[in-house]
Amino acid sequence: MKELKHRFSSGFFIVLALALLISGSSNTSLVNAVRGQITDFFVPILSVASRPLQAVDDLIGWTQQVAIVFSENQRLLAENAQLKQARITSSQLAIDNQRLKRLLNVGEGQVNIIAAARVVSDSDSPFFKSVLINRGTDDGVLKGRAVINEDGIVGRIINAGSSSSRVLLATDINSHIPIKLASSGINMILEGDNSPYPKLGFLPIGEEISVGDLILTSGYGMVFPPDLPVGQVLEITEEGIKIKLSAKLYNLNYVSIMGYEIIRSPVSRPVSRMGDRSSKGRE
Repeated sequence: MKELKHRFSSGFFIVLALALLISGSSNTSLVNAVRGQITDFFVPILSVASRPLQAVDDLIGWTQQVAIVFSENQRLLAENAQLKQARITSSQLAIDNQRLKRLLNVGEGQVNIIAAARVVSDSDSPFFKSVLINRGTDDGVLKGRAVINEDGIVGRIINAGSSSSRVLLATDINSHIPIKLASSGINMILEGDNSPYPKLGFLPIGEEISVGDLILTSGYGMVFPPDLPVGQVLEITEEGIKIKLSAKLYNLNYVSIMGYEIIRSPVSRPVSRMGDRSSKGRE
């Protein structure tokens, strides 16, 4: 009996499927309508069923964002603490520096721009690197003054007339400028060799220097004030260390003449006791 029912149900569904296929092939509009109604019925159900999954995805994304923000916050807090410590150290060093200067009577450097000048000609010689500017003694320009532009050092005045002056460029073979390594403060000399890239001289034995290191003026020699940009280490070979200057000396238009001097406070001399006694005896 059960086997007969099973055969009957199977036959029924087979006949129903064939009927749907025949009706679908003969009346596509009916099939499309039924299909649209079925789709309309199941879309809201699928939409409701997908909401928990979307909520879980949103929760996971929000958790990841919170973790990233927390990590970034921790990094910024650590960096802020380091900057505060560096500021405290810098302030203490500045105070100690001022105390030592007062103790040793070391004056502060005074820097002033004497005049701005235009480059009117250059030497155009492979053996002498210099330029002529349109400012002279009438404008306060004196021999030995430093010459710079907006990028860095240019050279120094070697001859000053009343209305013009000649500038010896930093690349000239007769140019020797006291410099230092910005990272460590090692003092050296920038030596011109008539090439576009002067050499670095008097590097202490055992000191390390790398390509790309920044070079600044040291302030020694009383021509250039300290910490002016000079250039960067370009090449390190057995023949020497070449420096690429910050200022483009091959394309100079305008320069500035700079004055630099150290102002020292007068030293008060204590009156000797012998002098006091002699003055008392005269009275």
